[in-house]
Order: sequence, then structure tokens, then C-alpha cells
Amino acid sequence: MSHLSIDIGGTKIKSGLVQQDIVTEKNNFPTPQSLEEFSELLETIINSYSESHSFKKIAFSVPGSVNESGTVFFGGALPYLNEVNLGQLIGNLDLTEDYQVSVENDAKAATLGEMTWGHLQNVTNGAAIILGTGVGVGLCINGQLYKGSHYQAGEVSFMIRDRRIAGPDSFVGIGLSAVGLIQKLAEALQVTNDGPTVFQTLTDSDNQTAQDLFLGYCQEVAVLCFDIQCLLDIDKIVIGGGISQQPKLIATIQSCYQRLLKAAPIIEQTLRPINIEAAKFQADANLIGAVKE
Repeated sequence: MSHLSIDIGGTKIKSGLVQQDIVTEKNNFPTPQSLEEFSELLETIINSYSESHSFKKIAFSVPGSVNESGTVFFGGALPYLNEVNLGQLIGNLDLTEDYQVSVENDAKAATLGEMTWGHLQNVTNGAAIILGTGVGVGLCINGQLYKGSHYQAGEVSFMIRDRRIAGPDSFVGIGLSAVGLIQKLAEALQVTNDGPTVFQTLTDSDNQTAQDLFLGYCQEVAVLCFDIQCLLDIDKIVIGGGISQQPKLIATIQSCYQRLLKAAPIIEQTLRPINIEAAKFQADANLIGAVKE
């Protein structure tokens, strides 16, 4: 049986019916800016699917940490989700029937999907880096999803990328935002702020400002991969989020990572190169993994 999966992002809310690793009836909506608008949208989404499909479970992928009761804490780009229990919220909506509700952090959900059916399957120690409005990391340690003592393992958005801490951009979540990168590239290339359009123009263009922006971004993602490897001695990293659909991104991150390994002889002699590739489910990873949780 299919389940309704809803991925709550800082920019868009995506929905779809999920059966194992297959997503159908996909849709997306601009993310509301208040809890009241958010609740109204959820009611609309759920009722629209229930009109023509039968499902018993609603699975959520959300920013922030999630405890065992399904309560969200520190909702990332959506502070109105802080301390919201999504099961209780769903129970208060005007729906045609009752549903089982599960909730998982977005990066951890994507990692679960990749561990079960994707490119982290049969990997003992690995990670998924999800590039979206912010940056999330899910960790597979000893073949299990690692959540941490406070359900916050992998919250790399708060990692410092600029020791001066001059502002929000000094942190990974803002500085390595894929949404932010696309916007900056669109401005440099003078094209519509749309991922496929931006990357097609970037491929065909010799605009040096845009090329430098893109290379700098990939270098920093490669550094993040390198640092995670140094800390956890993992075997593999997959890159998820909508931007991971762009082969140019993955190839450039891989190239930058290889250069890091050759930065000093002792690094090349000590560290075994790990495999970095796109997540199998790319932009659908969160939807698929949320149901698995």
C-alpha cells in the first residue's frame, strides 16, 4: 500500500504517494510563512489526496530535530515549527479519517531511504549530504542511522565555515545553501532563477564570475566531505537535494575532493579515498525515507 509523504522544506513543500522506493502523484507548494497558513495547506494537501487514493499513513520529513513523540524542535528555516507535534496538529485538522503519522528530520529521512533502497545500501559507515535551503547531513554508523544524544547528529548548518563569524554567511547552512547558490548564479548569468536554466546557461557560458562562484561552492562541499571523512572514517558519501540532479555539480565536487587528498603527501598516504556520488533518489530522497521511518 502507498503512503502519503510530505517533505517540508524552507522554500517548498513537496508531496507524493510512496510505495517502497517509488513516488507517484508528486506535487509541490510554496512553503507558508506562518503556522496557521501551514496548517491550512496541510489540510488541503491531505484532503486532495484522500479524494482519489486510500492511505493509512502520513509521513513527514522536516527541518530541525525530531524526538520520539514526533515533536519538532528548532525548525531550521521555519521557526514556527518549533515544539510543534505534527501528529497532534494533524489530529486537529478537518480530515475525512484518522491517520498514522510519522515524523523524521529531512536529512535523516533521506539517509534512511538511501540506506534501504539507494546508494548507501549495504554501506557500513557512510553519510548523506542534503543540499537545499540549508545543509543537512545524515549519518549511517555501523549500519544504523545515527541520531545523537539530542537527535541533532548531522546538524552541519551550524558548523562554522568562516572563523571571523562575520554574519549568517559564516555558517554552513547559509554559506552552502543550494537555493542561495542558484540565486547568485542566476544574477551573475542574468537568467531566470530556476535550477535547470541556470545550470544549462552555466555550462554554455564563459562568465567568469559565475564559474568562480560555482567552483568555490563545490570546493566547500568537497571540504565538508573531507572533514566528515576525517572525523568518522566513513566509506561513502551521497549528495542529495534537487541540485544533485546536475552531473556538473557532482563531477566538480569529486574533482575538488581529489585535489584535497593531494594537498600534502601525508594526507594521500594516510587517508583512503572515499566514493562521492549523487544520491539515488536525488530530490525524492526525503519523501522516500520519511515513509521508511
